[in-house]
Amino acid sequence: MLVPLNKLKRSRLLKTSMAAPTQYAPDIVKLNHSAGFFSCSTVRLAHIIKYFNENKSLPLFVDSLNQYMLYKRYNTDVTFHYYEHYNSRHENIEYTNDIDFFEDKQYTFYKDLDFPKLVPLVTKYFSPSTRVKNNISMIMDKYKIDPENTCALFHRGLDKVTETKICTHEDKLEKAQQLLHENPNIIFMIQSDETEFIEKAKTMFPNNSFCCEDEIVHMKHDPKTMVDFKNRDGIEEKAQRF
Repeated sequence: MLVPLNKLKRSRLLKTSMAAPTQYAPDIVKLNHSAGFFSCSTVRLAHIIKYFNENKSLPLFVDSLNQYMLYKRYNTDVTFHYYEHYNSRHENIEYTNDIDFFEDKQYTFYKDLDFPKLVPLVTKYFSPSTRVKNNISMIMDKYKIDPENTCALFHRGLDKVTETKICTHEDKLEKAQQLLHENPNIIFMIQSDETEFIEKAKTMFPNNSFCCEDEIVHMKHDPKTMVDFKNRDGIEEKAQRF
């Protein structure tokens, strides 16, 4: 039976526990961490790798029912709305030695990650679903995006300041000016959860930018919240486009 999330306890919807998952049966990883989308995916990857390191093989089943709570309207597993099912992937991933990756890696320098070992796992568990691929095609056509000349100008604001130090809008726009000077044909794809950043970027680059206004959600600066708490209508479709 589908249970509307608005009938579940609010504490469950907003759950952000970093506790390790319960491996409640052989070959199964059950995840109970739910926060922002990237955080859910990072923790999911980290505990798949934890299982892989400990058991020298991949789990047969990854239970993410209790993840991505912010991005669904009913208490169902929506993982495969966003990612292709891992059973349809046929990467040959064999254990040779432990992979150094844990959930706090999202706060480290990505240049230091062991990408040769991580990429096969990311490909297996996080390849975009058909729904997401269709959205990609739609957005590419709608905005006539040329990847060779497009630079994503992204600013994650709002509550992110409570987790880490982030640069100012002006810092990023100054860097963008440098990139435009070095690459006069560049087009900026403006992406942010903060309305002020989008407005500043559009003003600074009126002829060298675009923003997917119909596909993203943003709000005025508020360090105490995230945009997904405030914009619940059609959240599954919004998240898939994002």
